Amino acid sequence: MKSKVLILFLVIACGVAFALVRISTPPRTSILSTTNLFGVTQENQTEVFVASDVSQAVEQGMKETLAAAVKSWGSSGHLEFWVLGTDRAAAIELTAKFCARRVARGDMTERACLEDSENKDHGFLMYQAVGAEALSSGQPQMDAANNGGAEWGIHTLASSLPLGFSGSLGIAGEGDQITILHEYWHSVQRSFLQTQDQSRSQELMGPTWFVEGSAVAMAEITATKLWASGGLPKWNNSPQPWPTLEERMTNKMKIVQQLRKKCPSLLPKSYGGECTQLAYESGGWAILYLMHKFGEDVLRKTFHPNVERLGWEECFRKTFGQSSAEFSLEFEKFMDLPLSQQIKILPKY
Repeated sequence: MKSKVLILFLVIACGVAFALVRISTPPRTSILSTTNLFGVTQENQTEVFVASDVSQAVEQGMKETLAAAVKSWGSSGHLEFWVLGTDRAAAIELTAKFCARRVARGDMTERACLEDSENKDHGFLMYQAVGAEALSSGQPQMDAANNGGAEWGIHTLASSLPLGFSGSLGIAGEGDQITILHEYWHSVQRSFLQTQDQSRSQELMGPTWFVEGSAVAMAEITATKLWASGGLPKWNNSPQPWPTLEERMTNKMKIVQQLRKKCPSLLPKSYGGECTQLAYESGGWAILYLMHKFGEDVLRKTFHPNVERLGWEECFRKTFGQSSAEFSLEFEKFMDLPLSQQIKILPKY
């Protein structure tokens, strides 16, 4: 399953010939076990790889955010996060490192990897182009995605240049932290599933509003909690002060109320079209509503540990005491309430 978040800043809508480079790789031991597909341990199993034109500040921001995510939610298993800059040659070099790693681990042949990673699907050159276009146009955008990897017993994530971490275009580093937490949460969701069948894993992950909404909700509240406790440093590198959780969720609610006038459902079940944004914004509110009723850890401790055994719909019913269709009707009523009542469900830290 590939989960993607595309950020057009101020609105979160949440991604050749080579010389084979020799790099050290961890041993591939029992990571394809049927009981522990991703080799989950209690340690931080994340690794960050950055293009040569990416600054040390960006690399450090990535590593400390992932470490905070692991401390908050636990390890999701072996995870690689590949970060592109804006230079094409550096992107090609990083792709060679990615392929060297795939070959060394026995995941792919060199030829298959280079053909797959050039610009097809979520190839590194696409990410490089996103960052380059953002800086040349002055229009901030970032693309990040969880690009699968279950068949190798790992999670592979990638992103274009994190503009906040890099101090570019006045973008806040706090926004990048939320994006990284969002993507890491997808790996946590997937880590509870042992199937390597893509269609089966997509079915178990659930409808789009649940997949993306839970990543939005978990990233937003966890970042807020970590900033308040000092578990994650605030960057304070934007001309404007970083908005509070209430302000951020209010902005999302405004987007939802505009889109619901022309979209058939507040909770989209699949990707595609303008209404997909509701999966993030409205979906985020839906998950926060469920967490308000059943606790902040309900996904990690109750829902996801049982979803593969029960199936998504039955697990939803047992966890939340109603079908997803019944919940959708209840949530519609909540979304009709005044904003002053809606924000009362937001946690305080």
